[in-house]
Amino acid sequence: MIAITARNLLAALLCLMAVAVPGGAKADQPTDVVGRLNDGIIALMRSAQSGVPASARIRDFEKVVRRDFDLETSLRVAAPGYDRAAETERRALVDAFARRNAAQYVSRFDAYKGETIEISGERPGPRGTSLVETHLNRAGNSPVILTYVLRQTGDRWGIVDVLLKGTVSQLAVQRSDFATTLRSGGLPALTHELNGYADGVARQ
Repeated sequence: MIAITARNLLAALLCLMAVAVPGGAKADQPTDVVGRLNDGIIALMRSAQSGVPASARIRDFEKVVRRDFDLETSLRVAAPGYDRAAETERRALVDAFARRNAAQYVSRFDAYKGETIEISGERPGPRGTSLVETHLNRAGNSPVILTYVLRQTGDRWGIVDVLLKGTVSQLAVQRSDFATTLRSGGLPALTHELNGYADGVARQ
């Protein structure tokens, strides 16, 4: 069921990507963006291993999220109604979404045991997107394969979705997770929920 939803979400995402504007010659390439993210994830794991408090790790990794992800495009897909909301509500949701994404990384990457992350390939995606595949290598385990979907706006490439094993869309999961909250309380309720999640991880 998730795979079907992922295909539907990808179609919606591609419609948004159709308005991307070609960038200048000096722009970072998609692999540069993903490479920086990979470095940030390794640094995050090392800081957890060193005993840095979760609240500080969230704060530091939020900077990585804001730098490497196209949060607004992701929200247009994951949170229907985002574009129709007031500016103050959109800004608050973007901030909460950035914190929540950072907190998820902090929760998932909470130790360092010699892992490495390598970019295994890049290929063009539909309508000017780029797909960058990575392998998270863990001793004694099969690599975790993640494919990043990147969109270019102006001279900036940003990550808009992450596909687990090339098929399971993070946006599809997020849209499903957000749906009930959006129906009951709109963007303010979702903002509260996302900040609540981040606050809970920060207290760990």
